[in-house]
Amino acid sequence: MFKFMSFITIVFLFTVFYLALYNMNTVKVMITNDFYYELPQIALIMISITAGSAFMFLVFVVRDTRNYIKTKKTLKKRKKDELVELHYSNAIHNLISKRTDGAVEDFQLALRENSEHIPSLIKLGDIYAEGKDYITSLEYYQKAIRLDEQNIEALCKIAGVKMRTKKYGEAGEICEKILGIDHDNLTALYIKREMYENQAAWDNVLITQKLIISAIGPNATEYEEETGKLLGYKYEYGRQCLENNILDTAKNEFKEILKERDGFIPAHLGIAEVMLKEESAEEAAAYLEKARELTKSVIILARIEDLLITTGEPSRLLKIYRAAQSEDTASDTLRLFQGKLYYRLEMLDEAIDTLKGFDSGVFYPELHMLRGGVYLKRGECEKAAEEFLKILDLNKALWIPYICTRCRAQSDEWSGRCPQCSEWNTFTFDLQGICKI
Repeated sequence: MFKFMSFITIVFLFTVFYLALYNMNTVKVMITNDFYYELPQIALIMISITAGSAFMFLVFVVRDTRNYIKTKKTLKKRKKDELVELHYSNAIHNLISKRTDGAVEDFQLALRENSEHIPSLIKLGDIYAEGKDYITSLEYYQKAIRLDEQNIEALCKIAGVKMRTKKYGEAGEICEKILGIDHDNLTALYIKREMYENQAAWDNVLITQKLIISAIGPNATEYEEETGKLLGYKYEYGRQCLENNILDTAKNEFKEILKERDGFIPAHLGIAEVMLKEESAEEAAAYLEKARELTKSVIILARIEDLLITTGEPSRLLKIYRAAQSEDTASDTLRLFQGKLYYRLEMLDEAIDTLKGFDSGVFYPELHMLRGGVYLKRGECEKAAEEFLKILDLNKALWIPYICTRCRAQSDEWSGRCPQCSEWNTFTFDLQGICKI
C-alpha cells in the first residue's frame, strides 16, 4: 500500500512539473479593486488542490475523532451495563436463596453503577415492603416513577403499599391511573376490589368484579372461580340492602343469584329474611319449605325449625322433619336434629327413641349431651350422669357447630360467608367432620 501511494505521489508531482513547463502564463487573483496578485496558472491549481485536500483532511479528522469518541462511550456504557446486570443477577440469586442482606447490597451496587436502573429500584422497594418498612419501600418505588411515569409495575407496587397502610383514597387514585394506561390491568382491578371490599362498598365491588371477569375472559382458568365470587359479592350487596331496609333491591339480588345457582343456600335464607321484614312469616315459612325440598339443606331445615317454633306451629315442623328423614334415612345429622326438636318440644320419649337409633359406631359428643339432657328432664339422673360422663363439656348440650366444607372452620353462628377462607355457601352441619376435628 505504501509503495502504491508513493508511486501515485511521484506520478502526480511529475505531472505538475510537466504542466508547469508548458503553462508559464500568469493569472491575476483580485483581492480588492485595486489590489491583486499575479500567480502562475500551475501555482493557482496547486493552491486549489492543496486547500481542497486540507479541507477534506480536516473533515475526515473530525469524523474519525467523533466516531472514536462515540465508540469509546459505547464500550464504556456496555461495560457499565454488563456490570449492572452482573450485580442485578447476583442480587436475584441471593433473593432466591433467602439471603436478603446480600441481595440489598448487590442491588445497591447496581444502582451505584447506574442510579436509573428501574428493576433494582423496584426490587429494593419489594424487599422493604415485605419487611413492612413501607416508608423506605415507597421511596424506591417513587424514584422508579420519577424515571418512568407510566411504569405499570412500580405503580401497582405503590397501590399495594397504600392498601396495606389503609390509605384507600390514594390507592384508588393510583389504580385509576394504572387503568388509564392499561384498562384491563388485573393487578389494579384486584387492588380496587380489595379496597372496596375492605370498605364494605359492595356495589362498587360488584362493578369491579364484572370488569375482572371481562378482563380475564371465558377461556381463562380463573373464570369459573371469579364467576363464583361474583355471586358471593351479589349476596353481600343483597345483605347490605337488607340491613338498610332496601328490601326490593335485596330480594332482586338474591333472586339473580338463584337464577345462576339454585343451590346457593344464603340467597334462599336472604329471601326468607326479606319476607320476614315485610311481616310475611307464613310466606317466609312456605318459601323455606320449598327451598328445603329443592336443596335438601339441613341449614334451611334448622332455619325453618326456629321460625315455626317462634310462630307456634310444632305439628307442621314435625311433619317437615319426618318428610326430610324419609328422604334420607341414613343421615345422622337429620336424626340428631329430629331428636333435638323432640327435646325442645318436651317430647322426651320420642327424643330418646330417636337418639337411640344411632348405630354408626362413631363417637358424637353432641349426641351424648342431648341424651343426657333428655334423661335429666325425665328424672333419670343416673342415666343422665352416664351420658354426661362420656363428654367433657356440659355447656354445649344443644350446640351443634357450623362447619365450613372448604376449610373445616367451626363457628357458633351461621354466616353466608366463611370468615376463615372467605368462601360463600360453605357452612353446613357435619357431625363426622366435627369428630375428625
